[in-house]
Amino acid sequence: MDKTIEEQAYLLQWQVEQFLFREAEVLDEWKVMAWIEMITSDIDYRIPIRTARDADQDEEIFSGQSFHMIEDHGSLAARMKRIGGGYAFSETPRSRVRRHVSNVRVAGVAGDETTVRSNLLFFWARDELERLISAERQDVLRRVDGKLRLARRTVLIDHVTLPLPNLSIVL
Repeated sequence: MDKTIEEQAYLLQWQVEQFLFREAEVLDEWKVMAWIEMITSDIDYRIPIRTARDADQDEEIFSGQSFHMIEDHGSLAARMKRIGGGYAFSETPRSRVRRHVSNVRVAGVAGDETTVRSNLLFFWARDELERLISAERQDVLRRVDGKLRLARRTVLIDHVTLPLPNLSIVL
């Protein structure tokens, strides 16, 4: 018996949410090499810099040329290997982190790819220093061998300046 369109939409929403929640758990537990298994070989990961807007601008503006982070599979794998191997001195000792993923919305489906938007509240702490980062993530999840994988991510941080001393982690 075929599922109705509504049942398929609910199932996809649930699968997307479970993927994003599992990803947050893997990263929060510093299982960084397991996270590499959750991304595609052609991943495009970006955190553009937000520009300050004028009073007469209605839209938020993000740079198309300046980024806090712009990564591909090779650079992300190297970053995770360095962090997982204890060679990331900016993470010695490791930061205490927690990702809160919310307001997950499936924005569209085209073939094996699902466009997803979600909100992220990221808690970061080291010693007595604590910071929160708020952002919207715009993702493309691709089904590879029956499993969802992260193919593209753009993180739109709500801050004009990054409130962290470094950005060695992924959001």
